[in-house]
Amino acid sequence: MDACAERIALFLAVRDVPYATDGAHDAETLMAFGRGDCLAKSAYLIEGLRALGYQVRRVRWLYYLPDRPAEVRLLPSREDVHSAAEALIDGRWTLVDATHDPPLAAAGLAVAAWDGITDTVPAYEPRGPLWRAGDGPAPVPNADSGEIVDAEGGGRYQQAFNRWLREVRAGAATNAPRSGAG
Repeated sequence: MDACAERIALFLAVRDVPYATDGAHDAETLMAFGRGDCLAKSAYLIEGLRALGYQVRRVRWLYYLPDRPAEVRLLPSREDVHSAAEALIDGRWTLVDATHDPPLAAAGLAVAAWDGITDTVPAYEPRGPLWRAGDGPAPVPNADSGEIVDAEGGGRYQQAFNRWLREVRAGAATNAPRSGAG
């Protein structure tokens, strides 16, 4: 397998692990747990690309949570922080975001493809600049507003969000075309 094919295979292996905020939060437990958030998926991708010999760094940015599920309205703000990877490929820093697994495209979430060379689409559209270690203070949701996050509302949202992700996957599996002779 050539170097580009190795990068793509790693990306697909990470991307295809179900995205969930009630799963792994770090690289060490992602594959064992079988689902994870952007922190876990980007960390695993970073470790894998480093093992393949690439310079890699985490990149973070502020974004707005999706409009669904309806419980997002319980939150004082929809602002959050996303994590992805950047790899130095052919002398250029390349965004590699493997956050959303393919069935989530049915809900309108961005599911990236990667050619192993150019930037992927980000899972969530950045709201402001990208942040890298050494750029100054890390991004903090609602830092300018002084809003206090409601932990109870946040917990209800997280439960509803993960339930919604499972429902989207179940619906995508149900609506998938069947193969074979009819």
